[in-house]
Amino acid sequence: MREFIASAALLVLLSVPTMAQNTPEAEVFGGFSTYANSSAQTMHGWNASMNGNLNRYLGIKGDFSGFYKTKDGLRLRLHTFTLGPQLSYRKNRKIVPFVHALFGVAHATAGFQDVAYSNSAFAMNFGGGMDWVVHKNIAIRVIQTDLLVMYLGPDASADGRISTGIVFRFGSK
Repeated sequence: MREFIASAALLVLLSVPTMAQNTPEAEVFGGFSTYANSSAQTMHGWNASMNGNLNRYLGIKGDFSGFYKTKDGLRLRLHTFTLGPQLSYRKNRKIVPFVHALFGVAHATAGFQDVAYSNSAFAMNFGGGMDWVVHKNIAIRVIQTDLLVMYLGPDASADGRISTGIVFRFGSK
């Protein structure tokens, strides 16, 4: 009986490092994104982020995005740069849902050929998504949705952003 208990304890202790390997040290995301504001205007662009995982559940994320549109000669551009905590649920090895609260700055530019107006202001991203792990080093970001709150004018705007793309995973914890 003692041999059985010792063997079981040894098996559990040896399997702990393999369970922890499901958490990468860092994740880098890049993909396509769509932004829709409250006046039903949509802009398309890109979204990129870097996430450093402190443990299995908590990471620090830097998120960057750019959206572009030209309509009737008017060029519109919106860039966001935000940073904050991300919580991930890594119980399932294939599906990783996450939520984040990110804070930073938004920079908007609107103008014609030679004349442009630009403004920078405080911005917040509240949202989450789901990654599908296809290999220990690669995941597909099936969806990421965010509520993007910006103070570019006299009032705050709360608009939607949706992204999808590929996640490169580095290292393991």
